[in-house]
Amino acid sequence: MSQHLDPAKEKELVELLMGLTNYADLDAIAVVSKQGVKLAYFATEESDTDPDLMAAVSAALLMTGDMAATKLGLNELYEVVVRGKDGFVVLSHAGEFLLMGSARDLTSMGLAVTQMRKYAREVGELLGQQ
Repeated sequence: MSQHLDPAKEKELVELLMGLTNYADLDAIAVVSKQGVKLAYFATEESDTDPDLMAAVSAALLMTGDMAATKLGLNELYEVVVRGKDGFVVLSHAGEFLLMGSARDLTSMGLAVTQMRKYAREVGELLGQQ
């Protein structure tokens, strides 16, 4: 966690991330800055995701997604979804931060994207109250 959060807000943020795993079958979830600095991270016991790598990749995905949205005239970037053979990653705007989730189970991707949108708003509201 970042030293910029007070303990109560830090606890509330982790509880939000844990709650998201109850509704979406995600293996790992992180709240990161737009520069790729990890603010919070939660993973299931089965996850082997590196939290620092996840944060760093988020900055690259954001930059690429922003460029694609701009060049293609899609207006403001809303989210980035990357699907591979063995899983997917979703990156959603959460106010001034990003919410990133990853999973191996492709069958849950639609539900995960929907829940990520909802929780990204909640994370953005929580962190906007600093």
